[in-house]
Amino acid sequence: MSPLAQHVDRRRNRAWWGFIFQMVRDKKRVMGLLNEGDLYWLLRARASEASLTGLNVYAGDGASNPRLLAARERYLALDVKISPADDHVPYLKALLSIKVQDATAEVVAWLCYLMKRDIYCPSSLLGVLWECVLDTNNLLSDDLKEKILGLISQRLTLPTDFSEDARNRFASLLPEPEVYDPEKHPSFCLAASDLAHEVVRILFPRVTPSLSGTPSQLAIQEWAHSETQRMFSPSARLEYRWHNLVCLALATTRSPTYTQAMVPTLLRAIRSPRLSAVNFKFVAVLALVERITTSHGSSTDLHNSVRDLWTSWADIANNDSHAHRALVRPILGTFFRLAALTRDLSLVRSCVRLASVGFWQFDLGDDVARRQAQLLAVEYLAAAAVSGDSLWERIVIELPPHITFPQWHSMLLSKTILRLVRLDAQRAVDVYHLWRRYLPLPDLSASLGPMLVQEGCADLAIPMLSDINFTGPSLGAVLRPLAKQGSWYIDLELAAIIAKALHAISVSEAPPQTTPARRYMAWALLALVCSAQARAAVAVFKNVYTRDPGFFNGRVLRTFLSMLLRHRQFRGAAEIAKLSPRLRWRHFVLVGLARRGSTPRVEAQLGGPLLPKWLVDVVARTRLGRRHPAAGLLRRWATRRARTPADSRNGMKVLVRARGVGLAKRAYRTARTVHNAGEQTALGNIILDGQVTHAQSRGPRYLRSALRTLRLLVEEHGFVPDRVTTNIVVKAALRSHTVLDVVLVRRLFDYFAWSGYGGGVSFGSSEAAMREAAAVLGTCTPVTKSRLSFARHVKPLYKMFIKALFLRKDVAGARRVVGVLKEAERMEFERIARRRKSRTRIRV
Repeated sequence: MSPLAQHVDRRRNRAWWGFIFQMVRDKKRVMGLLNEGDLYWLLRARASEASLTGLNVYAGDGASNPRLLAARERYLALDVKISPADDHVPYLKALLSIKVQDATAEVVAWLCYLMKRDIYCPSSLLGVLWECVLDTNNLLSDDLKEKILGLISQRLTLPTDFSEDARNRFASLLPEPEVYDPEKHPSFCLAASDLAHEVVRILFPRVTPSLSGTPSQLAIQEWAHSETQRMFSPSARLEYRWHNLVCLALATTRSPTYTQAMVPTLLRAIRSPRLSAVNFKFVAVLALVERITTSHGSSTDLHNSVRDLWTSWADIANNDSHAHRALVRPILGTFFRLAALTRDLSLVRSCVRLASVGFWQFDLGDDVARRQAQLLAVEYLAAAAVSGDSLWERIVIELPPHITFPQWHSMLLSKTILRLVRLDAQRAVDVYHLWRRYLPLPDLSASLGPMLVQEGCADLAIPMLSDINFTGPSLGAVLRPLAKQGSWYIDLELAAIIAKALHAISVSEAPPQTTPARRYMAWALLALVCSAQARAAVAVFKNVYTRDPGFFNGRVLRTFLSMLLRHRQFRGAAEIAKLSPRLRWRHFVLVGLARRGSTPRVEAQLGGPLLPKWLVDVVARTRLGRRHPAAGLLRRWATRRARTPADSRNGMKVLVRARGVGLAKRAYRTARTVHNAGEQTALGNIILDGQVTHAQSRGPRYLRSALRTLRLLVEEHGFVPDRVTTNIVVKAALRSHTVLDVVLVRRLFDYFAWSGYGGGVSFGSSEAAMREAAAVLGTCTPVTKSRLSFARHVKPLYKMFIKALFLRKDVAGARRVVGVLKEAERMEFERIARRRKSRTRIRV
């Protein structure tokens, strides 16, 4: 396609570009796969159809980028001219992740097109813009910066410089919902970062900008509008405008590039006597310092920077009589929070002295200003309390009388305690109990308890959680942070509270249908099982299942049953298994009961038809999502129902795996009386192999344990060893490097070859040396009088020697045994062929 596309590129005709797009789409439909070149020309065609000028599509550097290719393929069904800006964000982020100048230039071109096409800018696209502005790899040239500042300049005169279609689309957007609480309004400001966001609302509005509202809101809007005009005036220098844009991005973005080293550099930029108390650069620096302090914690250098920042701003604020109180209060609130984070009581007192100059005042009827002053008082009270001054009479005396109205005491105290929780949970609880003794502080258990759990202080929250009448959402606020911690083992008293609340809610309310709520509910049930509240967990599960059988999926049900069985809650597991109409869960519980030694009374609760006479029936009928360890042993047996010797052997194998060797020995004591000698030997070999296979240690004690089991079977139960027994003992001996080194392994192999297994004495060992090596196996020597089978005796034995020699780094010896085994296989095949040939002649 590339030659044709290059020809179209020279023609630069939109109709030809449409033809290229159709070819790419047809190739995708026929072949199902597009390469990097196809997707490149697809983007070129789409951009040409939309008349997107100045866009140079990134051609790549030769290395395939799966994220970029996947994002470009979405443009097969994406019309650039009418698609929302959110649809382009994945592609723009994929370009930025490449960190190449050409890719960044394409991102800037897309941003200019999208932000000039529509007035409304979604938050995802605005995040891409800030990521470009906060470029740490120096990929933005002056031309690219000029393009970005050009689209900012276009927004200084909203909505004049936009097309009629853009204005109509902007006017058709749904209005912002009405908010009656001033604190919840998007334009409410109580921090420096809120002032910075107000500037962003002027440049990238959600609704048509209008100067309306209370006097304090009008003052904030007028300040934001004048600051945007001043900072991004087209007549200003490029460096000045770009520096202001970087400050705006830093103040409004949670960027990982925040470092404490940035603070001194920004402080030098704002030290000018001509600055006003509400200069945007100072607002941006203050917002950045607060964000760094919140995320990285306080340090000596950062504390000194905060003190320098306060000293500089306090001098300016004392001499600035034109700064509106509604603009100064957010800055004072930020300093109160910084003082609380740094535990600086002297800074708290300096801030409250400056606030007493007149910044507590507000106009009557201005609800926004009144709420600003109230919350500023809350910030002061919280900062004083967390800094060590918790005596109410001493800290409230700094506030003016109109802020400390008796009617406002309850609100101020409640919000102060809840603010303290975010700063210091232990301090908040102490102050809460102290103030409740003599102040009209309402009961905050319903709000304070969940907040303490969210802060990781569940031990402090337990006395308060016990007094809460939980609903579904309030309990979800407690379960969410606990589930995110990941541990199922919680405090026993907390588990009792959650169990009581969950049971009450499961009876009175319908189960929540959101995916996170289902996940938290599943975690809570598992945590209750692990924290001595298994019966309550079973009751809650049954209530939820009765209301909505599909609430828990199969994975949750399997995990819940496994947890019940692990904690030996067999009766509860049986009750849960009986709820489902599918037999697989009853089989699952039966296997767990058998492996953990449950009583027949619990097994009987699962129903008569499912109760097996043999343990092997349980495993044979099991249909689990994952393979059972003993299922492979029963693949052929499960198709038969007759009781044969094969059933006994397979049942013994499952018994060894599920219940251990000890129980299998007791079963062998009774089973050998009903079987002949050959079957007794087969059952004994199964027990001995289980002892060898599932042993924990592989040292000398490992072999002695196997020989002890063999001796017990021979002396007490009349067990008769055969060549399979010999192979099992040899396997136990070869697994231990300390019992048999390389020399003894070679001698032992020669001993078996000399005893009739075939192959000759390959390593040239003497008879005395071979008998000395065989003495390691104890009394279990090869049975020379029994019939020798190549498939059952010789081949497994030689394979064990090959593996043992390889593990002991004797490659030459292992290869020699491989040669002996291949020769023995050849001779066995010839013998079988001769036998078949002779049988054919007899039939003829």
